[in-house]
Amino acid sequence: MRIISGEFKSRKLDFKCSPSVRPMTDRMKETLFNILGETVRGARVLDLFAGSGSIGLEALSRGAEQVTFVEVDPANCKIILKNIESLGIGKKAKVVTKDAFLAIKRLESEGEKYGLIFTDPPYDKGLMKKILLDLDQSDILSPHARVISHHSAHEGLPDMLTSLLVERSKEIGQARLSFLYRKV
Repeated sequence: MRIISGEFKSRKLDFKCSPSVRPMTDRMKETLFNILGETVRGARVLDLFAGSGSIGLEALSRGAEQVTFVEVDPANCKIILKNIESLGIGKKAKVVTKDAFLAIKRLESEGEKYGLIFTDPPYDKGLMKKILLDLDQSDILSPHARVISHHSAHEGLPDMLTSLLVERSKEIGQARLSFLYRKV
């Protein structure tokens, strides 16, 4: 696995090969960041279900101001920290070893705000809909924030969103990227 563009282009990343980690393919990552374009530059980013951290690290490489990685597996968090250290970006990154739903509540209570939120929960377990519903009601989204969900093509988006609107979805193989934005 590697960073595909930006300041750290072509740098290799460590990752844990296990059933719990499903790294986004380079093709999917390229599509994601091509759609986001310059909105990454200067953004405060939240990477939920971070796994290896490759999405948040790619965002930092492309000019994100700061990334908070949220991952429940301590072994994955160690790998994220190792990658952060190897890239020398410790001041721009924070790793939270916590369940994503509990992390949202904690970050919200701390007054944190994010302009970009990536969510990549395990496929077909109902977590994608649940996390989007939590984000829809959360105060951690800054005005005009965008939420990007990487999920199974078989999973539909929740019907009851009130503050998040679907901007577009892009299917690639068995996966889908859904782009939502916070209406103001």
